[in-house]
Amino acid sequence: MKSSMLIGLISGVALIVIVVFSQEDISYYLNWNAFVITIGGTIAATMVYFSFTDLKYGFSAFFEIISERNIKAAHIIDVILDVNKRTLREGVNSSFDLVTVKQLPFLERGLRLVADNENPALIKEILLRDNRLITRKNNIAENVFYIAGSLAPMFGMMGTVIGLIAMLNRVKDPSAIPSAMGLALVTTLYGLILSALILKPISGKIRVKNLKDTRLRLLIIEGVLSIQRGENTQILKERLHGFLD
Repeated sequence: MKSSMLIGLISGVALIVIVVFSQEDISYYLNWNAFVITIGGTIAATMVYFSFTDLKYGFSAFFEIISERNIKAAHIIDVILDVNKRTLREGVNSSFDLVTVKQLPFLERGLRLVADNENPALIKEILLRDNRLITRKNNIAENVFYIAGSLAPMFGMMGTVIGLIAMLNRVKDPSAIPSAMGLALVTTLYGLILSALILKPISGKIRVKNLKDTRLRLLIIEGVLSIQRGENTQILKERLHGFLD
């Protein structure tokens, strides 16, 4: 998990905990039924909204962002230049070990197409198609968490309404209404925390990573096509320089 994500999550949780513990009785903020209806309702509605395939994309993207390797354009350019140098000397088949060690599967796929002597236009078409498909999957993954984040406050409010209905039907002493209402509002609090601190930030994180990765794949496509043309390494370096952050 990236340090900024971890720091943000810990800071958010810490702020909430500090505020809760500053109250006289923290039990006001703890309600199992509120937790179940907020979490369970959000999960159930998200499953109604998306297919299992879409949900799989969501979980896959989530695990990618928490275990993200910080691969920068400069690193990929260095790998492409090394591959180009070796390809010019020994042929493209000699370069697969460089890509495998660096764990760049999209670059490896492009080089295998080059090794198969595919037409340059076909290679570009295949790689651009793959790039669009990967980007689309990540857009769906982002939307899974965004929609879930939009649904969570609704189920929080629903739990509050359910609690208020039950409270008003049970309370005979009007003076007891304020304290009972506070308990009912806990569900809304849970929904807001789930949305604002967890689901919406995850959606944003996936979106940012998707934009970055799409750009890096375009860099790789440009590099693969240049390698196939047998371009001079210095010229290739200048060509790829525009992709640097």
